[in-house]
Amino acid sequence: MGTSSTSYRPAPDALLLTGTVAALLGFLLPWFKADEQRQWWYSGWSYLTVSSGAGWIWWVVAFLTVAILASLWARRSVELALLAAGATTAGLFLAAAVVAVTLGGLPERSNINWVGELPFGIGLPLMATGFGAAAAGALAATRR
Repeated sequence: MGTSSTSYRPAPDALLLTGTVAALLGFLLPWFKADEQRQWWYSGWSYLTVSSGAGWIWWVVAFLTVAILASLWARRSVELALLAAGATTAGLFLAAAVVAVTLGGLPERSNINWVGELPFGIGLPLMATGFGAAAAGALAATRR
């Protein structure tokens, strides 16, 4: 089998892979509820299961899946590390747009910090941490 078969074995960049997986999980897990009385949490998973077509939501999942797959070989190929970095950035942009549009669709409240008073789940902090780790991993992986 020699050296030619070893070049196809995955050589993941741990930080890039872990960050991208965390970002995807954070996107799919609950972000926040409109108020304490509601049962439904806003999340990527809720949009996928409730929405018809799910529009941008599928694009976020697709970009982050591409980033995860590319990060599996990011230590062997700078090109795949760059692909993972680009796909993660595209996923970040679209995920941020989806969360912003969701927040914009909520009814306005009278106080100034109404967003800070929403009941939050683990999704947003995990997504933010994941995208941060993925960005750091992408910088390190493409720096070689």
